[in-house]
Amino acid sequence: MKTVLKNSQVGDVLFDDGIITKIGGNIDSPGAEEIDCTGKYVLPGVIDAHVHFRSPGHEEKEDWESGSRAALMGGVTTVFDMPNTNPQTTTLDALEEKRALAKAKSLVNFGLFFGGTGRNLEEVKRAQGIVGVKVYMGATTGQTVDETSDFMDGLLRDLFESTEKVVAIHAEDESLIRKHSETYHDENAPEIHSLIRNDSVALSATKRAVHLAKKYGGNLHVCHVSTKKELELLSKYPDVTCEVTPHHLFFTVSDYSRLGNFVKTNPPIRSKNDVDALWEGIRNGLVSFVATDHAPHLRSEKELGYWDAPAGVPGVEFALPLMLDSVNKGRLRMEDVVRLMCEGPANVYGIRGKGFLKEGYDADITVADMDISREVRNEDVVSKCGWTPYSGMTLRGWPVMTFVGGVLMMDGREIVSGNKGKEVVF
Repeated sequence: MKTVLKNSQVGDVLFDDGIITKIGGNIDSPGAEEIDCTGKYVLPGVIDAHVHFRSPGHEEKEDWESGSRAALMGGVTTVFDMPNTNPQTTTLDALEEKRALAKAKSLVNFGLFFGGTGRNLEEVKRAQGIVGVKVYMGATTGQTVDETSDFMDGLLRDLFESTEKVVAIHAEDESLIRKHSETYHDENAPEIHSLIRNDSVALSATKRAVHLAKKYGGNLHVCHVSTKKELELLSKYPDVTCEVTPHHLFFTVSDYSRLGNFVKTNPPIRSKNDVDALWEGIRNGLVSFVATDHAPHLRSEKELGYWDAPAGVPGVEFALPLMLDSVNKGRLRMEDVVRLMCEGPANVYGIRGKGFLKEGYDADITVADMDISREVRNEDVVSKCGWTPYSGMTLRGWPVMTFVGGVLMMDGREIVSGNKGKEVVF
């Protein structure tokens, strides 16, 4: 079916059978459905390259259907899921199990990470169609690690030498985490999370990974960079890519007093000085892209004491509105949003046919209205967890239509199709 989006800020956009066929002013295509986008922005579909949709194993928190519905509400057309599910995606059988779940239930396009454990190198080599290999250098929700530096160095060396795929790291030094945990083991305030996993924890792991990537020629990507010191290090290594999350851009340690464990996440929220450095990094091009690290947990879990409450916050639903609001406030340009949320992940991971509005590319498209102002409310959250740390914020600039493969999936905050997404091709 032919569709033309008329009078948008980029001109008319015509797509047919899921492919963009023409972009320009005043396209006349007989038989095409015309959709009026006057005064709105037509953007490439957002790619969220870091989500935890919790399936298989923790469907009480999220599953592929609920997570992809939340993605559509946020203008996201493609997601990349991380391997710390149950079972973990560290075997070929587990990969195929998750692939089958996503194909059956996801309303958005998807890609899957494979976990590197140091004991599954042969399966890493044989894994087909994966986004990349995820390595956890520090323990986090659903993932434990060997704390020895020799083990981690050997794991990264083997991966860098044996695969051309992107090796994406969770960069926290496990030995330092355990040391600091002993220091604060008698305290129970959420604020200690940013002390236990302080900036030295992140810098130590990032520095080690960068050194090994340079030594062995690895294709390294640093997930959820959160500190000024990490960015200063990475500025010296332009071949190493990195991402930043919305929660590290919009929260600081001062928010623990208001939100407690609801902003407990790994790596933790940081100082205003770090947040300012992250904003500068995304404006000057040092940060490759923004990804949410969408990690939903139940309210009842977050209401536990500090040591028992899991780390992670949901984000896939509100990342684009947060960034659009930043455009309206003059903090970013619209070109920055497209670079950070569409083009960046497509370039880093080599995604075929996505991330750009170009003729011949997939018709994954988000239409945004920069004049809509809306308060974020927990009761409106689509994610199965039913809450968001952004509740109470009023944001101006929201996605109003989301097309996946040329099919209108979200229209005016309503999911209007049950069409399934497809696995991405690299």
